[in-house]
Amino acid sequence: MNNLNDPPNWNIRPNSRADGGDGSKWNYALLVPMLGLAAFRWIWSRESQKEIEKAREAYHQRTTAFQQDLEAKYHAVISEHRRAVAQLSLELEKEQNRTTSFREALISQGRKLAEERKLLEQERAQIMQEKSQLQPLRSVYLRCLEEEDNWQRRAQLVLKES
Repeated sequence: MNNLNDPPNWNIRPNSRADGGDGSKWNYALLVPMLGLAAFRWIWSRESQKEIEKAREAYHQRTTAFQQDLEAKYHAVISEHRRAVAQLSLELEKEQNRTTSFREALISQGRKLAEERKLLEQERAQIMQEKSQLQPLRSVYLRCLEEEDNWQRRAQLVLKES
């Protein structure tokens, strides 16, 4: 057997031919196994390269599918959030309009109440003025009522006596 790590000390030594050639049939003895190893290595590297390419393609397909899935989820989340933002902005606008209408209603109600108060104060002032004007007439009226009551009592006494 040949020691491939130590070529100068081969176990099988080439013999020189008698016809002056420097080799023998043993010179080509290692050629066949070496060619076999080279062919095996070439086939092996080719097959392993195919497997590497298949694995690389599968990896690219998985990463592409994963990336597309993540992008789809991202777009779904973004569109859902946009819908939520739009809905919340509509609700906010409705609430703002509602508060504005409430504010306007309160302001108009306050104005109406102020006008009513002013009218009531004017009526009260007018009534107080009429009261102050009618005060002397009241005393005259009450005196007339007392006189009439006295007259009616006297008339009833006269009628009872008769």
